[in-house]
Amino acid sequence: MDKFERINKAFKSEPTDFVPYALWKHFPEYDKTPEGLLKAHMEFQKKFDSDVMKISIHGRTFVVDFGAELGGYNPDSGSRICIKQPIQDIDDWETLEVVDSNSGELGKQIKAMELIGRETEGKIPTMMTVFSPFMVASQMDAKIIEHYNQNPKLIKGQIKMLTSLLTDFIKGAINAGANGIFLATQHFNNRLEKQSRRELEFDPMESLIKNGLKADNFCVIHLHGDNPDYELASQLPHVTAINWHDQQTTPNLTEARKMYSGALLGGLNTEIWSQIPKLSEIGEKIISVYNTFKGRGLIFSPGCVVPQPVGEEQLTFAVKTIKNLKPN
Repeated sequence: MDKFERINKAFKSEPTDFVPYALWKHFPEYDKTPEGLLKAHMEFQKKFDSDVMKISIHGRTFVVDFGAELGGYNPDSGSRICIKQPIQDIDDWETLEVVDSNSGELGKQIKAMELIGRETEGKIPTMMTVFSPFMVASQMDAKIIEHYNQNPKLIKGQIKMLTSLLTDFIKGAINAGANGIFLATQHFNNRLEKQSRRELEFDPMESLIKNGLKADNFCVIHLHGDNPDYELASQLPHVTAINWHDQQTTPNLTEARKMYSGALLGGLNTEIWSQIPKLSEIGEKIISVYNTFKGRGLIFSPGCVVPQPVGEEQLTFAVKTIKNLKPN
């Protein structure tokens, strides 16, 4: 099987020739330009040979064009730091101007996808990172939930605007060469009440998937944070895989399989790898996860980004361990 066949089989929880895996991380400084992202991703792929490539744009990509001011990078995650958000007061939502997904900071990411796509076409599936509309809103406004409770109509209207913008961004990424998307959310949990979770997260994400993707594209959902509403997430249409912090919170892989028949991305607790003294212990943990799960459709991956302190030695050993596993 080539990487496309292997991943497509895994998405359907069908047998594969090898156990598939994917590694991704942020690339500080490199993520400031399309050319930098190209260089970083291709070098990372050459070293670790993932079966699917997540395009790791910087973590504040979707708020820059709205006026966010950025600082340096988080030393652990490698994500950009926002030092001033565009929304300081609820009235700022009233005067927010619509931006163009094909220009500015967003346009740079489309260009990066185009450059990467030229190198990866036919060789490895790629997925562009996209944030849910409400996650973008929360990055723009530190008091988004308070402001929503204060004026639901206003915030819902701007969530609709962000949904339209992100739909255009997805279309641009797909046209530039992406085979799918990695759609991340941070509020698919008890940070929002159940009804608000559906209205502010589920419904806009459903719209993105239905209107942004083509029939042959795939969609990986990333549920960030503790105790995600996995059952609700599994109801999203056209979702081929779900990624979450499976080694740190509920549900575990076995529990998730009972709720969802698509691919499960997880199994690698990379958050603790830099603290593990022996490489063999990393290998033992990977083997233990695999033997405990005993199912198909597992694509080994981190629960979020690989932390910056995790070195190449740990990643190389993890890849070697995974490649030596016998497929279920």
